[in-house]
Amino acid sequence: MPEMMHRTQREIRTREPAEAADALSTTHVTDGLTVERSGAEFLFEERVRGSELLCLESTSCAGVVSGAVQPGSSMLIVWMKSGVGHVDDDPVKIGRPLLYRQDPQRIRWADFQQDALRIDRETVEQVAAERGDWAPGPLEFRPRHVPEGPELAAWWLMVRSVAEHVLRGPSEVSAAQERELTRFAAAGLLTAIPHWPVGQHEQPLASTARFARAEAFLLEHATEQITVDDVAEASGLSVRGLQAAFQRHHGITPTMYLRWIRLLLAREQLQSGDDRSVAEIARDAGFAHLGRFAGSYRKEFGELPRQTWQTARE
Repeated sequence: MPEMMHRTQREIRTREPAEAADALSTTHVTDGLTVERSGAEFLFEERVRGSELLCLESTSCAGVVSGAVQPGSSMLIVWMKSGVGHVDDDPVKIGRPLLYRQDPQRIRWADFQQDALRIDRETVEQVAAERGDWAPGPLEFRPRHVPEGPELAAWWLMVRSVAEHVLRGPSEVSAAQERELTRFAAAGLLTAIPHWPVGQHEQPLASTARFARAEAFLLEHATEQITVDDVAEASGLSVRGLQAAFQRHHGITPTMYLRWIRLLLAREQLQSGDDRSVAEIARDAGFAHLGRFAGSYRKEFGELPRQTWQTARE
């Protein structure tokens, strides 16, 4: 019988700041954490679901949370959906993932909604070693790096898939499946934020493993009319080797991965409310055929591109 792993679930909804502080201190490693009212109506909600390897958290608070937080044994990545947030006095950008350092960091979140993903640190280090062709060990990440463009799209592609499994999947899963999903999440983090072994300088592209070169080339040229052959040639892999590597790291083919990146890039721009037309946004995201783009977009997001475009202008 295969080894199984349990995904726990915890939810709290309270109007008492003290109970909110207790909940946050259960979820996080904290120091001097305080939760205060910011107005007459205080409300705190938190939902946590996942395993010791991989966990999703969602928090909202009509109030102010401040103190110090550190990730513990996991990599902790948060993204703010609304409100005002600061980490070590630096403002947090809405809708962009932020990786916490391992040492304590001062936080201040006010009237906010925030999601977070925890990924087992050892798994991240192992996947990074495979991708970078170095020995497993502690990593350094580019401080306060904010992914944009294809990097950001790759991050959301990973989060969407992980959320589908963790939030809607069973409470009991095989340990092998959970480890594989954790590796997938680790790959998404490593794609989004530059990293290198502790004690070394940032690694030049030429020194990284071939899959990392393939992925970097694909993301750098995602909006151009590139082919699988182009990606394989840039990385020194055969087409078959490239296909196998993308299946191993992302669970899909490089062609599907590229299409998803372009769809997410287009969606972000359609939601931005800028002056470009739907056709211009589609072309800028790398879609040569508007009809195919519209069909793929509707299949993935449940609405036509023009509906997203119009909603952003209402």
